[in-house]
Amino acid sequence: MRLGMLIWCGLAYASTSLAATPDYARQFQRDCSGCHGHKADKSAFNKAPPLITLSQSQAIEGMTAIRDGGGTGAAARAKARLTDDQIKGLAAFIQTQK
Repeated sequence: MRLGMLIWCGLAYASTSLAATPDYARQFQRDCSGCHGHKADKSAFNKAPPLITLSQSQAIEGMTAIRDGGGTGAAARAKARLTDDQIKGLAAFIQTQK
């Protein structure tokens, strides 16, 4: 009985942890790849460098600046709803594409 309860608790914890983990790869493909390319290797509108050429801190600084009023058009609209945690997660995902 105890073993069954321990297994159930472990599975409940694991499923909660997995469900709470954001999928930044999916978010990037859905929200960013149209302009930045599926591997973050395209220059968006000949304004932004390929994201894979940026360091993680440069990507965070750039997305935050655009979100906080430093951009117009599609770039500003795409980043307007991002939280600080999402920006950090997307920047970390971009580093995996190098």
